Amino acid sequence: MLGTLPSVRLVDILDILLVAFILYGILLFIRGTRAVEILFGLLFLMGMFVLAKRIGMVTFPWVVGNFLGGIIVILVVIFQSEIRRGLARMGQTRIFGWPAVAMSPDFLEDLALSAFRLADSRIGALLLLERNMGLSEYIEHGKKIDAVFSYELLASLVSPLSPVHDGAVVIRGERIDAARVILPIPAESPVTRAMGTRHRAAWGMATETDAVSVVISEETGNVTAFFDRQMKVTAGAMELEGILRKLFGA
Repeated sequence: MLGTLPSVRLVDILDILLVAFILYGILLFIRGTRAVEILFGLLFLMGMFVLAKRIGMVTFPWVVGNFLGGIIVILVVIFQSEIRRGLARMGQTRIFGWPAVAMSPDFLEDLALSAFRLADSRIGALLLLERNMGLSEYIEHGKKIDAVFSYELLASLVSPLSPVHDGAVVIRGERIDAARVILPIPAESPVTRAMGTRHRAAWGMATETDAVSVVISEETGNVTAFFDRQMKVTAGAMELEGILRKLFGA
């Protein structure tokens, strides 16, 4: 009897573990996004299809069956942004040999202090710090600056009287690369429902790219860091600097 059981090879175990790891990674990747709701909607539709077939319905299973017949194309169309983002994240891994972007401790300290000086003056701003994933597709629609970072320059750019104060200030390689960079606003979700425009744009970048966003609120004076699908309201310049040090390997 035991001789009839199929033998389990090491490669079979690795195969199962690999599929489980990929599925787990996908679930973690789409957690908190609208993709989860769409996925549950598709699963509910599939469940209704099976139930309708079991109880002898004809029209509903025919309609849903034809719809689900092109499920691969449907998934690619619906989840195109998630697929693009996932492939980009895979390309960022260290196994491909690209070194992590690093910034000097002195620069990060200056940046953190500048953010809180703006907060003390109740000047709102969105600072976008590039890491490994390039931001050229966003920068090309902004105003090119390419200047050495300083608080004075930053304050002049984000001042309400400045013609380029709308949008984000992009920092690349310890330089102010561009200003008036208009970022896409993600669709409303439970996470973003209570956020203002700057915070929603920053959250969108934290989910779409590996960039770090620092948002200064002119209403509350809060300084919030957005990174790797996380949001952290910082209590002071030292805390913000500590977050940036971890992210930029300083």
